[in-house]
Amino acid sequence: EQHIDEVNALNVFPVPDGDTGINMFLTMKSAVEAVEESQETSAAAISASAARGALMGARGNSGVILSQILRGMAKGLEEKESFSFPEFADALHIGSEQAYKVVSKPVEGTILTVIREVSEEASWVAKRKASFGRAIASVVVRARETVRRTPEMLPVLKEAGVVDAGAKGLYYFFKGMESAICRKKASARSGRASSRTASTSKEEERRYGFDVQFLLQGENLPVDEIRGKVIASGECPLVVGDEKLLKVHVHTMNPDEILNYARSRGTVEDVIVEDMDKQVREQMEREGGIVSNERDG
Repeated sequence: EQHIDEVNALNVFPVPDGDTGINMFLTMKSAVEAVEESQETSAAAISASAARGALMGARGNSGVILSQILRGMAKGLEEKESFSFPEFADALHIGSEQAYKVVSKPVEGTILTVIREVSEEASWVAKRKASFGRAIASVVVRARETVRRTPEMLPVLKEAGVVDAGAKGLYYFFKGMESAICRKKASARSGRASSRTASTSKEEERRYGFDVQFLLQGENLPVDEIRGKVIASGECPLVVGDEKLLKVHVHTMNPDEILNYARSRGTVEDVIVEDMDKQVREQMEREGGIVSNERDG
């Protein structure tokens, strides 16, 4: 929570609307609340509750991807009362695969790259039989290093002089995990501001449309058909869930079209429609071209 503003300020991809930090926070908040309400104690039950809570409360592109990382990890921890680090590493690998699976056009230099490289690091460390604390510390270091390399993978980040917001948010997820395991207090520092180097004129000219998110419930939902319709309707399409419950996210110029289609297939709930062009203008005015400086670890 203490890093929301910092991560928001890094947000330039895919839309510079300054909401990645709050979206990831709200997604994790929903996951934590679901775990607390379940009152379960086994690793399997806790991870399953967290995954479902994250899906129900997922916000934005980064939040939906985060929910799928948790979903994959829950699959890896099924039927487990507790788990060792090698089992945790396996769960991370499944989480990484699940995240890539739901994104129709994966882009490197984002949250996806971090979860993939972190899962690779975890698998490597697991073979060396380190303690859980030492192993998770190695994972955090790898996450931080990957975040710092994101501008080399994604030109829009390099142009803006920032690291990827979703990637940094996932780093803080693992940093918080390390702090909990090692009983260390998470650093309260947030990055100091520095001027964004990218010109804002391109953002002023481009139209982004609307960020549309909703839950779709029904019986025997035609998942593939729905996914195809969402992909065709705009950018950053994500359709996750099953034949009874789907979380849908898309950036589109015509929100009514996709919402009306969804209503023809099932019950639409928790609809969020945000004007991204307005958000971009407000973010530019609010920040005045200011972004977080990548100096803290």
